[in-house]
Amino acid sequence: MGRAVRAHLAPALYPKTAASAARGSLLLGILCREALDIHDTTPYNLRMFLESLTIGMLATNCYVVAADKRASAVVIDPAGETKKIVSRLHRAELECVGILCTHGHVDHVAGAGPLSGAVGAPVYIHEAEAGALASPRTRLLGLAGGVMATRPDQVIYMDDGDCIEVGDIILEVLHTPGHTPGGVSFYTPGYLFCGDLIFQGSIGRTDLRGGSLQGLMRAVREKVWDMPDDTRILPGHGPETTLGEERRHNPFLQGLGSSRSRRL
Repeated sequence: MGRAVRAHLAPALYPKTAASAARGSLLLGILCREALDIHDTTPYNLRMFLESLTIGMLATNCYVVAADKRASAVVIDPAGETKKIVSRLHRAELECVGILCTHGHVDHVAGAGPLSGAVGAPVYIHEAEAGALASPRTRLLGLAGGVMATRPDQVIYMDDGDCIEVGDIILEVLHTPGHTPGGVSFYTPGYLFCGDLIFQGSIGRTDLRGGSLQGLMRAVREKVWDMPDDTRILPGHGPETTLGEERRHNPFLQGLGSSRSRRL
């Protein structure tokens, strides 16, 4: 069910019919697809503050996204090193109003609770992944990497078709399972934050618990493959790439046909 959320207060949920009316007063909101069509409202050349921080033993790409400096921001996949992330937010005079997790593996969520406590922002995650936020496994592996993983006080579930509004930027939530059952990607024209779905020249592992190679390929074909070639792929690990490069050179994705036309 679509919903709108005021993230700078205790989360207040609004019914789908109220989403459009609530939009103008949101600092950060999740809105249903019926209330907001990003393909009609988001300019392709939208200005964006974007910084990638390499976090943790597994070199996770943690992204800070805002419309500009001195604005509201979201942090995607905080693996740990809370002080480093908070310092970067402060240097750019950004207010973190949401923490977004692409999936529940420890190298993407271990720092979500500590960061949420430090900045007072809710954590957004797919319901199928939420149990990992402070599971015994996450806590144990987090400690091995020097992170004291804790469950955030505010957790908000997101699903396919929701949109997250951060100033003038609107991130569409795409359910992209395969690496994990509740894995999601975040899309705004020109940019895809895809977690461990696609890497430069490779794809995410599907041999771990809950993984599915067939599911991952279906997610790429149905949710990603019809985006423009110059869409920047911002993965959970390693260098960024473009969708065009991966179409041409990624050996795991050769011959992958599209299943629908994406209106941009």
